[in-house]
Amino acid sequence: MKTHTIWLLILLLGFTAACTTEHPDTPQPTTAAVADTTAIVRLTAEKFLARYTPEAVVIDVRTPEEFAQGHLKGALNIDVQAPDFREQIQALGLDPDRPVYLYCRSGRRSQRAAEILREMGFRELYNIGGFEDLARAGAEVAR
Repeated sequence: MKTHTIWLLILLLGFTAACTTEHPDTPQPTTAAVADTTAIVRLTAEKFLARYTPEAVVIDVRTPEEFAQGHLKGALNIDVQAPDFREQIQALGLDPDRPVYLYCRSGRRSQRAAEILREMGFRELYNIGGFEDLARAGAEVAR
């Protein structure tokens, strides 16, 4: 009986070892997948104005026609609906670790632009909403 038990244990250990052995032809993951945790923060016009500095990167993502009718002083204009939006952003040579503030007419296009910038590796993104709300809150406007 003892002999049968020993053989059964040896057989089970061998089976277990065979099941857990790594096979060289099986690809093994080399890096762990990390979820993108970059948040896009929605700021009210008042909160934006409280933290705004002239060095801030502010991008108006409306059309050039909308921009010409009025925009925040110092803002860059890059139309999020332009087919080369990503290329225009890349051409700016912005530091992806520096905060970027985006606005449009209502906040929808700036949200879309922030999502694209997040995909491009930017880490500190703020959707500051609509131009009219910013102007009413006291942001300096250029026409």
